[in-house]
Amino acid sequence: MDILSFKSHCIVAFLFRITLVVYSNFHDKSFNVLYTDVDYKVKSDLPFAMFTQAMVMVIYNSVLTSQYFFWYLSLLPLCLPNVRMSIKRSLCLGSIWILSQGLWLLFAYLLEFQGLNTFTYIWLSSLLFFVVNVKVLNDIIIYYKY
Repeated sequence: MDILSFKSHCIVAFLFRITLVVYSNFHDKSFNVLYTDVDYKVKSDLPFAMFTQAMVMVIYNSVLTSQYFFWYLSLLPLCLPNVRMSIKRSLCLGSIWILSQGLWLLFAYLLEFQGLNTFTYIWLSSLLFFVVNVKVLNDIIIYYKY
């Protein structure tokens, strides 16, 4: 079986894009809900979209290390002006996140550096850390004002 050349890939991609443009024009004329109904005017949503995508990618990744948190934490300051969450709730979520991460790191430390059998505890703390991350992301999405 022949492998398609780069030129063939470009032609297929171009034809696919033209098909989508033609379909979107047909859809916009035929239905009430527009196919191309995307709000491109709100530029402040781009950092939020990048933040949520990075956080979801890190949360659901099969490998998790602490440096991955910087992928989305670096985008958090750009999103914070639009997050209308109370200080009390923010501090509570931040504390729970730090505590669950600390618990996870504690068991990892005990395994790697002390040689203790903490696999069950790492698994349980990973489940807790996953749930806390999903809760934090969910609350940030809920309290984000467009």
